[in-house]
Amino acid sequence: MSYLPAFGFILFFQRSQTVEHGRLQHGSFQMSLRHIALFWLLALFLAVPAKAQDLSPERRADIEQLLRMTGAVSIGKQMGATMATQMTQLLKKVRPDIPDEVLQALPEEVMGAIDENIGSLINEMVQLHAKHFNEAEIKGLIAFYSTDLGKKVVSGMPGLVYESTQAGQRWGESIGPIVERRIKARFKRQGVVI
Repeated sequence: MSYLPAFGFILFFQRSQTVEHGRLQHGSFQMSLRHIALFWLLALFLAVPAKAQDLSPERRADIEQLLRMTGAVSIGKQMGATMATQMTQLLKKVRPDIPDEVLQALPEEVMGAIDENIGSLINEMVQLHAKHFNEAEIKGLIAFYSTDLGKKVVSGMPGLVYESTQAGQRWGESIGPIVERRIKARFKRQGVVI
């Protein structure tokens, strides 16, 4: 999962920001609540649409079974819960005047929107799996995830992803100052001071 260190790097920048005049700041970097929400919504729902394929009911059912077996849909819901938590924390910093009982509605609304629209995500995921795996490969994956090893992969993946994200975050925090120094030095050599 090579995207995890990069995701940790993003989390580092989110964590190291300060709030000033209702906007998050990190040096000259600014991000509003709307940008954070947009980032998470895009991360959650943006997928390059696969060309819609006419799938037989059996093939669609096989892919949906694979998605259930791997917990793919629940990952989207977990990301939504994370987004709701981060949005709530951000709102508390940016708008401390908003009562806690009002903020408590945010996760419910985020998850409500996800639940109401999860069918479109499932359809996209079915189409993507159909695009990248033929019928025999889908059946092979179902067979694999039916084995003890396949079940272990599924049950161990959340912990692995969490620990990998933490490792990526630590890596991002350690490399952040190096990246900043290099960018400043490069810009300075080109006559730009940041």
